[in-house]
Amino acid sequence: MRARAKALGEKVPTKYVVTGLTGVVLLATAGFGGLADAPATALPAVGAGESVTGAQLRIAVERAVLIDGFPEQHIVPDPGNRLLVLVTEVENLTDVPVSTSNELGAADNLRPVGVPGLDAASEPFTVVVLDDAAALAELQPRVPVELAYIWQVADDALAADDPIEVDVYDKTYRAEGFVTYGARYENPFVTARAELEVDDVGAGGDG
Repeated sequence: MRARAKALGEKVPTKYVVTGLTGVVLLATAGFGGLADAPATALPAVGAGESVTGAQLRIAVERAVLIDGFPEQHIVPDPGNRLLVLVTEVENLTDVPVSTSNELGAADNLRPVGVPGLDAASEPFTVVVLDDAAALAELQPRVPVELAYIWQVADDALAADDPIEVDVYDKTYRAEGFVTYGARYENPFVTARAELEVDDVGAGGDG
């Protein structure tokens, strides 16, 4: 597993990626309450690697990468598709662990904008942990973790050097009414937009 994880890390070349990838977390199929539509007013724009601080998470979108697939990790797109990978650094700002799944977790906090076939309802089908030995990922409080958010896109949806925008979502803290599970963060809303360019690494390797 460690050898296959390391191979995946090497195929998404970036100085922020630790090649000792050891966890692949498949997202839950159940959506989390839906994402709020983007506001009509202009959003704060951030560049590659700039952090956006929300109530629950601090997120920096480092790179946007197109790749054919990660067969060693069994992450392979459907025929006619490729993978769009957003390489990020995410920090949990709360006092309790945060899952990388869609259920009250980090997977609802990013959405590509203007990519054919994707919209605000298009959940990533996988979140890959790049610097965590856990098989099932939880973001521990105040520990930055490198994650890759992965979507399937059509072969011709994007090309190298295309500009891409990524909406970064925050959530609302709710403390009341959750006797069993306690407080939670819910109702995602767009708080900033990251602007960067696509890097096409083909089948992978040193791009």
